[in-house]
Amino acid sequence: MTPDDRAGLRSAPTRRAIALIIEQPGRPGAPEAAAGRPRWLTVRRPDDDPDLPGVWGLPAGSHAEGETDDALVRRIGRDKLGVETVDLGPLSDGCVDRDGYRLSMRLHAARVVSGDPHVPQPVPGVTQYSAWRWQASTALRDGAERGSLCCRLALDMASEPNPRA
Repeated sequence: MTPDDRAGLRSAPTRRAIALIIEQPGRPGAPEAAAGRPRWLTVRRPDDDPDLPGVWGLPAGSHAEGETDDALVRRIGRDKLGVETVDLGPLSDGCVDRDGYRLSMRLHAARVVSGDPHVPQPVPGVTQYSAWRWQASTALRDGAERGSLCCRLALDMASEPNPRA
């Protein structure tokens, strides 16, 4: 990357976003739980997604002007998964440069408090997922290799000796 390229990235707009780690509830004694490998709610981006077509990742959304983290966590649940979620707090954060902007993302733990996930939702103007499922964190490797920041952050966190989610 040339100095001019780096200067252009510094002046590129930053998009703030949150991705959610939602652990599958109520599976005590399941093999993955017994081995300390929880299953997370993962979503598949649509095939026509401009950044990561067809990639499995975590539910995520970009902040609206003045939107709090708690409000965004609730909106991701409602508008993208059809559920009510509660924010359990931040886990990690990171940035990646995309074509024309910088993505600054925080990974938050969240819990579904009402409803069962279903996709897509009838909400225009936001990325709607084509599928969802409960999966081990290892299912995010392909997304991380293809440039998904939420996948990379989640895998980094999962590889810590005492992960927080």
